[in-house]
Amino acid sequence: MPHLPPQPPQQPDPSHGLPHDLPEPGFPPEEYAQRLAGTREAMACDGLDLLLVTAPEDIHYHCGLNHQGHFAVTALLLPLDGTPVLVERAMEAPTARAQTHDVAHHGYGDGTAPAEALVDALAQLARPAQRVGYQADTLTLPPAVWDRLRRDVPVTWTDCGDLLILRRSVHTAREIGHLRSAARLSDTAMAAGLAAATAGARENEVAAAVHDAMFRAGGDLPGFAPLVRSTDRLDQEHLTWTRREFGPRDGVFLELSAAYGRYHAPLARLHHLDPREAARHRPAAEASRAAMRALCAALRPDRTAEQVFGAWRAAVEEATGRPYRRHHCGYLVGIGFPPSWMAGTRTLRPGNPLRLRAGMTFHVQSWVLDERLGRYACSDTALVTEDGCEVLTRTPYPN
Repeated sequence: MPHLPPQPPQQPDPSHGLPHDLPEPGFPPEEYAQRLAGTREAMACDGLDLLLVTAPEDIHYHCGLNHQGHFAVTALLLPLDGTPVLVERAMEAPTARAQTHDVAHHGYGDGTAPAEALVDALAQLARPAQRVGYQADTLTLPPAVWDRLRRDVPVTWTDCGDLLILRRSVHTAREIGHLRSAARLSDTAMAAGLAAATAGARENEVAAAVHDAMFRAGGDLPGFAPLVRSTDRLDQEHLTWTRREFGPRDGVFLELSAAYGRYHAPLARLHHLDPREAARHRPAAEASRAAMRALCAALRPDRTAEQVFGAWRAAVEEATGRPYRRHHCGYLVGIGFPPSWMAGTRTLRPGNPLRLRAGMTFHVQSWVLDERLGRYACSDTALVTEDGCEVLTRTPYPN
């Protein structure tokens, strides 16, 4: 059975699991060479001559670029043979040269349209009628740029989103080391947030405690802000903190992820400030945790995302005694850039044929919102191993 966090009788110590002297994150050049070789092998299998990579996560994966400048169009042109080319805003060139591995740089000034720079760079790498992959669902390929590329670059465009996400979603041993460090940082931040969540404390003060703990411990800027709210707004799933004070009978929901070298390990915990409220919602908590155990038991190589979701939902329905509807019970995580810590849109949901492989990591979630049992939610980051899964985040369940 996979490890799941225990349920202690008291609040966790905010200093528990605090990382000390974390090394600077990063990978040696051979790691990037291996990634590039693997992607090119997949390109050859799909008959692709060149990739236009625009998602920050995939650019980072292939060459190490790690900055906040992706609000300006940035792209990695990855040919089947030859040196990849990073097309970037010219002012970012010193950062890119300091960070990246074995790529050429094509900078454009603020007076040049990014589409013009991409057309020029593609003209040097892509021949007419070649098959060029692009990422149709990325947030960082503006429609105006895409329209110009389709009009002025005479190639056959092919969506390569699946190729890139599936390449990036299976982590190497070095990447798993980064994910373990991210998990320890997330645990540290969660312990601090739970300790700060007391009657009379404000939501923004809890968020401040979370940020202070994760950054002091050595964490990087995460891809998404922590979610801090009282449980009367539990179903407002992406609502961030306010200046509202917690009352003595409130429940506090925290969802967060620290980042280590852009690798994320999210988790969520729900803590009732009043033991009577905890007791009232305990049936939902027990159902949620039982479903989490079923989810993690199903999270193993060769299972599909749909099968994992089915195992989770069956456990919830056994506890509630009736059909239960929810959109998913988790999603791929790993490298993340704002505005998200998700590693693409591959979720554990009905109808998803994604086949799990050892080395994938998921943010696994177990929500039970039931009129009879109560309301409860928790989540962790779990690694698919060769024979099952390992839960990387270890924060105890508060109550």
